[in-house]
Amino acid sequence: MSRNLNICGIPLNSVWCDKQSNLEALEQNLSTQPATIDIVVLPEMFSTGFVINDKKQVAELAERNIDDTIYCIKKLSAKYNIAICGSHIARTNTRFYNRAFFIEPSGDEVYYDKRHLFSYGNEQTVYSSGNSLPPIIRFRGWNIMPIICYDLRFPVWCRNVGRKYDLMIVMANWPKVRERAWDQLLIARAIENQCYVCGINRTGTDGNSIVYPDDSSYIIDYKGNIISEKRNEIIFASLDYEKYSKFNEKFTALSDADSFSINL
Repeated sequence: MSRNLNICGIPLNSVWCDKQSNLEALEQNLSTQPATIDIVVLPEMFSTGFVINDKKQVAELAERNIDDTIYCIKKLSAKYNIAICGSHIARTNTRFYNRAFFIEPSGDEVYYDKRHLFSYGNEQTVYSSGNSLPPIIRFRGWNIMPIICYDLRFPVWCRNVGRKYDLMIVMANWPKVRERAWDQLLIARAIENQCYVCGINRTGTDGNSIVYPDDSSYIIDYKGNIISEKRNEIIFASLDYEKYSKFNEKFTALSDADSFSINL
């Protein structure tokens, strides 16, 4: 039987294009968290902010999976014995990606490149779209699927086919002007997929003067209830595997879902 999973979400007010400051803020936050935490979730592009309009600036900020940001995340993951999940500006050869990472204390690492680029903000003019389904990560007895921000709007992409995952993690830079959509979509994804959902959004105002909500990060259960507690701007929840599993065994809506295929 899988044990409960303790999640901490840190909705950072990322300093624009200042990796060092954001990594230092992360470590400061981690140093004050209880030792019982299993996973820490960060916002989308936590180390830079959502930089999309300046390809030269993106090129300067982009990193490989072996460069400073991921190296630092690996050190912190091992030091505090937690998995850390977020996204950053990544480079593979000459292409740039909005890349999610899931780093375990063992050093195991999984990556996912954002599939749905935010065309309203011209994200696709700088970044390349991912060409694979979100990974299913097995961690401490749980199956976990990460997605990034705009992916949340596409229910087919998020669909929990065959109950393949127990927890969906959504890291975001979702602006205040569309806050209601973010709130409702997180709840909808939890209900329709009968899973836990952890949505972590940034706060503050970014370098493009986009304002983000002060209180829009949540952990939601498989019935659509917000179960997270907030302590000093950081949110926490303990996910109960036994209750979640019993609910899915009793309420079998997922087995009645339509079959489909996704063309990549």
